[in-house]
Amino acid sequence: MDFTLRTRVIAFADDLLVLTRGKCTFDAVNYANQDLQKIEIWARENKMHFNENKSEVLLVTKKTSGDNRTLNVYLNNKRLEQVSELKYLGIYFDSRFSFDRHVDYITGKCTPIINMLAKSSKLKWGMGHQALKVIYSGAIEPILTYGAPIWEKALTKQNNFRKYQRVQRMMNIKISKAFRTLSYEASCVLAGVRPIRLVIKEKYELIRQLVTTSSMMYH
Repeated sequence: MDFTLRTRVIAFADDLLVLTRGKCTFDAVNYANQDLQKIEIWARENKMHFNENKSEVLLVTKKTSGDNRTLNVYLNNKRLEQVSELKYLGIYFDSRFSFDRHVDYITGKCTPIINMLAKSSKLKWGMGHQALKVIYSGAIEPILTYGAPIWEKALTKQNNFRKYQRVQRMMNIKISKAFRTLSYEASCVLAGVRPIRLVIKEKYELIRQLVTTSSMMYH
């Protein structure tokens, strides 16, 4: 399918993401509607249907004046709902790519898991150090670092970084069975785990190297 030069389409399983850019909002909307019409035609020819009720549109811009602008983007002759944030493949995107909402979502997802583990890992009984460490590395850390190369700059904000530290510190205290007054840095040492910022940075650098290598091979 041939799209305009301003549009890129990413498909994963049954999820379809259409990215369109323009010199102004009107320009981007025009290109988006052109390419969505091509997608509609392709779907009809292949006896498929993209659900307009489950489709949303998000305006990404650095201009504050564009935040409340109405986007008239259509799919199957129905105007798509305009949202301030969009969840795609488990990651929350917003109009500024700040990923603040994503940080809240992930830390909020991990906290109840850790609290649940706390009920079965008391000081003198329950799961021990090694079992809790395995759970952390196999379950908690993957949640905290999922998609990290995309949103890792969000942790340069102290507020977001503190939320991540708080979650890891909670788990570290459970692993080491230490007092709640233990500092974040000391909790990492006693639990024998790397600070989450280092883990995320490592994943980011790995992906960056892979992308650079792939680009060099392509050329």
